[in-house]
Amino acid sequence: MVGHTFPPMTSPSDPQWQGQPGQQPPPGYGPPPGYGPPPQQGGYPQQGGYPPPGYGQQPPPGYGQQPPPGYSQQPPPGYGQAPPGYGPPQEYGQQQPGYGPPPGYGQLPGYGSQAPVPPGAPGPIPEWWERLVARIIDSVAFGVVVGILTVAFTAIFLSTYSGGSITLVAVLPGVIAGLAYAAYDFFMHSRNGQTLGKMVMKTRLVAADGSKPDQMTLIKRSALYPGVIVLYYLFNFLPVVSILVSLVVGVYLLVDAIFVLTDTPLRRALHDKWTNTIVVKAQ
Repeated sequence: MVGHTFPPMTSPSDPQWQGQPGQQPPPGYGPPPGYGPPPQQGGYPQQGGYPPPGYGQQPPPGYGQQPPPGYSQQPPPGYGQAPPGYGPPQEYGQQQPGYGPPPGYGQLPGYGSQAPVPPGAPGPIPEWWERLVARIIDSVAFGVVVGILTVAFTAIFLSTYSGGSITLVAVLPGVIAGLAYAAYDFFMHSRNGQTLGKMVMKTRLVAADGSKPDQMTLIKRSALYPGVIVLYYLFNFLPVVSILVSLVVGVYLLVDAIFVLTDTPLRRALHDKWTNTIVVKAQ
């Protein structure tokens, strides 16, 4: 009818509903779908009866899917562990494991040497060239003495005598120098176990047990070398005998030196073996 107005469409519970009690409203009558507060889920608090912006939207693609294969798996063995030997530095001067002298090596008492000591030795053994240089230094001093005596005896005897002067000049300088060399060797070794050459090369003569050799041992050693050189000069004036003596003395001195090279690990010469002495490092 013209000019007739209908009441607004509301729900049956609306007090403006004009239908009969118990009568259902016609189809389409009521609030649109989705109108009203959403159902309570997971204890989400409602504010003013309306959901927050974006509520109920679909999650983005890939959301909630399973992670790719291998993700969040256990790390490989050893991952995150420090490599062997890596760690905080040890205190300065602390002994590192596995370091130090090999078993059976020690230190010579009283000499303060840190060089390795072979088994059976009373101290660290010098190298063969150290023994050689020490002997050369002592021999140079011996040669200087022989030269001085030869010049002195030549000037004295050749100007005074004519017969036996040549023999004296050929024999006495060497004999005197040889005896002086032997006395020097004995005195220096009995003093502190060192000749001038040993002082320079920092070596020392000791007994087999590391103690100081006794006087008789030092006399015997000095007689074997360098005292044996006296024999060469003593028979130097005899034509045939001097050749044989010089040959024997020369062979002995050569073998004596070879033993220093071949006798390991103690590097003892013949005169060391026969007197049971050993040359060790002094420091």
